[in-house]
Amino acid sequence: MPELIFCFIAMSDQANSLLILLQLADSALPIGSAAHSYGLETLVFDGEVSVTHLEEHFRIYLEESGLIEAVYARRAFAIGAATGADSLLTTAPDLPAWLALNRELSARKLAREGREASAVLGRRLLRHVLSLEYDQRLRAALEAADGADIHHATAFGLIGGVWRLEEEQTVLAFLQQTLTGLVSACQRLMPLGQSRAQSIIWCLRPTVLEVVRRSATAQESHALPMFTPLPDVGGMRHPGLPVRLFIS
Repeated sequence: MPELIFCFIAMSDQANSLLILLQLADSALPIGSAAHSYGLETLVFDGEVSVTHLEEHFRIYLEESGLIEAVYARRAFAIGAATGADSLLTTAPDLPAWLALNRELSARKLAREGREASAVLGRRLLRHVLSLEYDQRLRAALEAADGADIHHATAFGLIGGVWRLEEEQTVLAFLQQTLTGLVSACQRLMPLGQSRAQSIIWCLRPTVLEVVRRSATAQESHALPMFTPLPDVGGMRHPGLPVRLFIS
């Protein structure tokens, strides 16, 4: 009987974690992610990205930008996981490390629009999560940043760590959300139907899994791409477009 009770509790915890991740990764989460294309709008306008080569474009994006974001999500997860299990009885996360992590990721985002978009979504994600369930540890992380950047990847990872979600699944959920959001942006920018969009996401599952696996061992800065030229240039040129559908 004790073994059955333990098994039920474990299954219940896993199911609860899955539900949390599904909600956090939902495109309907009201943090404004649908308003950003991270330079894609410029690349489509310039003819650098087309429906024909979209799957290959996103494969490269995941292997470069996606890997960077996944690594920083993992680092934030570790900071969150280092806190205790009870928000009322434990201290805040390592706030200097948390702020340094966000500054480091800001430095990697060369395009102002993409950097600001990531920071807006990260801050909104933390605020939204706190509106759903108050947690003193997450509140401390939000307040410590004050006017500094809180990036989407680091906020997602911190929440996963603080709430004791599974690390691999947290990074997978974040990267899958990133991919689906970009594919959704393409549906508004080019003749990309639902079936083709879902086919691209389905075919890129092995890439997402591989990038998440690599992110576990690519923790040192020298193991990451130094820059991501196409998204960076797309983001930098975005303000000069004659007509813009997206903020970034």
